[in-house]
Amino acid sequence: MFEAWELLAAWGALTSRVRLGTLVTGVTYRHPPVLAKMVTTLDHVTNGRAVLGLGGAWHEGEHAMYGLRFPTTAGRLARLDEAARVIRLLLDEPVASFEGKHYQLTNAVAEPKPVQKRLPILIGGGGVRKTLRTTARYADYWHGHGTPEVYGHKVDVLRQHCAEVGRDFSAITPLTSVRPDLVLRDRVSDVEAQLDRVKARFRMAERPAMNPIHTVDALVEQCVALWRAGARGFILYFMAPFDHETIERVATEVRPKFEEAIA
Repeated sequence: MFEAWELLAAWGALTSRVRLGTLVTGVTYRHPPVLAKMVTTLDHVTNGRAVLGLGGAWHEGEHAMYGLRFPTTAGRLARLDEAARVIRLLLDEPVASFEGKHYQLTNAVAEPKPVQKRLPILIGGGGVRKTLRTTARYADYWHGHGTPEVYGHKVDVLRQHCAEVGRDFSAITPLTSVRPDLVLRDRVSDVEAQLDRVKARFRMAERPAMNPIHTVDALVEQCVALWRAGARGFILYFMAPFDHETIERVATEVRPKFEEAIA
């Protein structure tokens, strides 16, 4: 994969409407104040279309091969909580100071500020005790996975955390993902090869709820179930080389049926 933030800046210079961000930047990869400057720069390049996706990091093998420290799960989530606070302070306050266990700010200035009045932070992850509590404190978007039943439970937990920290739950937009693969099979000369290609592209996520969906009706049904469980937006997984046929059919066939079903 290319480096995410340089690629986002390039895309930002070539586009005018789409919002751009990461799903997600692991907190172990970049020092939070540096990341705050990076996302602010992207916000100026895009005239206010940047989203900061932030997570606790998970890819231990990547850390090992690059010589990056890979703390325990508890250590990574503690860093995520502090990083979200540090970044929020730098994005919003004229001068910021913070004394945490992992990060510190001393009369820190981060100028210019983002174009957006509040540059949104998206936190990805489903840990009900720590990640969702960090989300309740600092996030504008939450991205989680799971069956509609699991996802709905996590939305309820997030709502409870918001009440405990004094945050309005409506200030956070819950998001989830689906993996559509709507290539018309009669156009594929080798169906087995096509299925192997799809499986290889999505092998990194061994989640039954994230298996590729191959028909319009099944995709609509899945999205409606997740919407009723509390999702208020969907991020569709595509990997290069991009499946333009599926993207077109989501826009022209899936979306109208979905909107009719939830109306």
